[in-house]
Amino acid sequence: MTTVAAREHWELPAEPESVTLSRGRVRTFATEHGVSAEDIIDLTLAVTEAVTNAVIHAFIDREPGVVRVTLITAADELTVVVSDNGRGMQPRADSPGLGLGLPTIGRLAAHVDLREAPGGGTELSMTFATPGVHGPERAESGADVRRETELLDAVSRVASGAWPGEGVERLVDLLVPTVADACAVDVIGVDGAPERFAGRVDGSDEHSRWLATLRPRADAARSATRAALEDGHPHVSELTLDLIERLTHSAEDAATMAATGIRWWVVIPLREGERLLGLLHFGLLPARARPSEAVIGFMGDLGERAAAALARTQLIDELRRTRHRFERVLDVLGEAVIVRDATSTLVYANEAAARMFDLDSPAELNALSGEDVFAKSHMTRADGTPLELDELPYRRLLAGLDAPPLLARMGERWLLVKASLLDEGERLVVSVIDDVTGAR
Repeated sequence: MTTVAAREHWELPAEPESVTLSRGRVRTFATEHGVSAEDIIDLTLAVTEAVTNAVIHAFIDREPGVVRVTLITAADELTVVVSDNGRGMQPRADSPGLGLGLPTIGRLAAHVDLREAPGGGTELSMTFATPGVHGPERAESGADVRRETELLDAVSRVASGAWPGEGVERLVDLLVPTVADACAVDVIGVDGAPERFAGRVDGSDEHSRWLATLRPRADAARSATRAALEDGHPHVSELTLDLIERLTHSAEDAATMAATGIRWWVVIPLREGERLLGLLHFGLLPARARPSEAVIGFMGDLGERAAAALARTQLIDELRRTRHRFERVLDVLGEAVIVRDATSTLVYANEAAARMFDLDSPAELNALSGEDVFAKSHMTRADGTPLELDELPYRRLLAGLDAPPLLARMGERWLLVKASLLDEGERLVVSVIDDVTGAR
C-alpha cells in the first residue's frame, strides 16, 4: 500500500512576526513526523532565511502582501515551499536582514528550486534529506512518470465496467497521491454540463467529502474546466484567491478550496471519439511545482485510458440499447411524437412526425427550430383563425402554464395536440400529435 504524504499549508501576512510563526510551525511539523533534532536545526534555519527574505525583499515600494508556506513529506524527505505575491526575492543593498540567503539554503537543502511565480512573486522549493520520515516515493521527473505503464493498466482495469459506479471512486483513490494531491471525476450530463461524481483530497476525509460533492462551475473566466469544455484539450489553472472566488458558488466553498492548499488544477477531458463523457481533474500542491508538459501528457494518457474503459462499460451499453429499443417503439407509433428540451430545442422526433410535416426523415425535422416547424405547419384553431406559437401545449408547459389538449387544423387535417412535462433530471416536454380527421 502506498504511504500517504503528510501535508500542512498556511498563509500569513508578509510581516516580521510571520517569520517566528512559520519557524515554530515548521519545527512542530518536523518533530511530529520524525525529523531528527539535527535536521530540524538546518530545516528551521533555511525556512527562517526564506520567509525573512520574502518579508524584506518582496514588497519594496508596495503594501505588504502574503507569504505562503507548504510542507509535504516523502520517503526520507521533507519539502518546504515558500512563496510570496510580491516583486520576488531580489537582493537589496540596504537590507537589514540576513541577505538573500540562497547560499545558506543551498548548503542546507538537498535540492533547491527558485522560480518566478505565475502572476508575480517568487516560489522557493527546498527539499531536505530526512531519514526516517514516511511518505510516498518521489517521482524523479514527468518523463519517469510517463513510463509507469503499470499505472496506466491499473486505470484501465479500475475504470472498466464501473461507470458510473464504484470504479469511479476507486479511480480517484488510485491516482491520489501517486499522481496528484487531489483528484475528481465529473460526468457530462444530458444538458452538456459537468456533474461531480467522485473526489478525493489526500490526507483529509473532510476535504475529500467536500470535493466529491462540489458542484462544478463551468462559466468562470480563466478556469481550466471552462477551457477544457470549450476546446476539448487539457488545461491548467493556478488557483489564486481571485480565481477560487470565481470558481465556487459560496464563500464557504471558496474558503474550503483555499484551505486544501492546492496550487495547480489540471483538467483532462474524457472523450470517446467526438463525444465528451466527462472530466478528470488533478490538483497539485506547490511542492510538486507547476506541471510540466510531460506531466500533463501523462495525465492525458491516464484520461484516455479511463475514457476508453468507461465507454465500454455495461451501463453505457445498456443505456444505448434501451434508447434504441425506445426509439424503435416510438417509430412504429401512428401518432407523431416530438421531444423538446427546456429551451424548446427539438431533441427527438419519430417517423410519424416527419411524415406529418412532409419531410423525408426525422433528421430533417430535428434540423429545424420550433419556430420553423410551426411556420411550416400553417396550423389554425378549430374555427380557422390563426394559431399563435405560444398556444401550443408544449410552449404553455415550458412557460409554467396548464396545457390542456388542443384541437387544431393543418390544411384539411384535424389534429389533437397533447404534451407532457418530464422534469426528472433533464427537463423535457413530449408532444404527441394525433391525426383525428377520420373521427370528425
